Amino acid sequence: MLIGFDAKRYFLNRTGLGNYARNTVRALEKFHPENQYFLYTPKTGENSHLPGSKTIVRTPGSEQGRLGSALWRTFSLSRIIKKDNLDIYHGLSHELPLGIKKAGCRTAVTVHDLIFMRMPGLYSPIDARIYKKKYKRSCHAADVVVAISKSTKNDLLEFFHIPEEKIRVAYQSCDPIFFNKSGPKELDKTRQKYSLPGEFILYLGSLVPRKNIHNLIHALGSMGKKNAPCLILAGQGKKDYIRQAMHIARQNKIEDNIRHLPGIPSSDLPCLYQAAQLFIYPSVYEGFGIPVLEALASGTPVITSDNSCLREAGGPGSRYIDPGSPEDMARAISEILEDGQLRQEMIREGEKHAVNFTPQKTAEELMHIYRELGA
Repeated sequence: MLIGFDAKRYFLNRTGLGNYARNTVRALEKFHPENQYFLYTPKTGENSHLPGSKTIVRTPGSEQGRLGSALWRTFSLSRIIKKDNLDIYHGLSHELPLGIKKAGCRTAVTVHDLIFMRMPGLYSPIDARIYKKKYKRSCHAADVVVAISKSTKNDLLEFFHIPEEKIRVAYQSCDPIFFNKSGPKELDKTRQKYSLPGEFILYLGSLVPRKNIHNLIHALGSMGKKNAPCLILAGQGKKDYIRQAMHIARQNKIEDNIRHLPGIPSSDLPCLYQAAQLFIYPSVYEGFGIPVLEALASGTPVITSDNSCLREAGGPGSRYIDPGSPEDMARAISEILEDGQLRQEMIREGEKHAVNFTPQKTAEELMHIYRELGA
């Protein structure tokens, strides 16, 4: 089959949606090389995110100069897809180009979340309206809607009224690097590189209000400076939100317990997870929560929120808390840090759960969907 993908984020986004696009395409290239893959992007950028040698990359050339990259993706991409005579076009991040019905191919679109519908207060009214219009149009235009979790499927049914028989749940895969255990020398090198303390708990992800970091710091503050563990906040985010987080830490007299590490390269993340005593992800809502899965694959016990899709990502071995309760967070942190046997049980259960999210499994689920489309 000839299968094409919207690859803007594959090349130009280094985090969530970019990781999803790269992991998805690489898994298909590896486990289903019998297909020809096409990646459509305004530009490839200067990075190491290159596809397999047989995959064809399409960039707009002079046409982008006339329209601009965003408009090219919306208004001109369908004509290029038609020329390539694709069997299937898959929009990997919520969108399909206008006119895709005339391109002569079957279509799928992946929806990661509808947080702007579930929690509109986190978005500007203009952004929320634009997302709703674009995403809803793409879902109704697609032959199949791929939801990355059962939670997202339920949101599609509730907010966009997509026919249930049109939706397929296909979970994200975890990058294989997180299943590889590092040796003592590698862990020590990472500790030295980032001046990590001997013991710490970890949060990794964007630092924005939805991730609920302020309540996490309040939780540590309630434990007192002597009892509160060191917290490493790994990720980038809104400067005002980060400043407010550090202000809360100072108010609670635990500013020395908090470290912010922005911009850590992906190659260092497995060691960072493995060096941590536990991983905490107190988000108020997610489409899937890939850092939870990365931590489990790395052999790190997980505390996360009891909402949205996070039980799907965290499985039976994770500890679930009320994200609105700093007291609940503090209690879970203390119990896990103080009980070595509990930590080991959580690690074993987490590793067993993580193997359900391998790239091969994701590739097989998507190929099943593509074969259904081609039938």
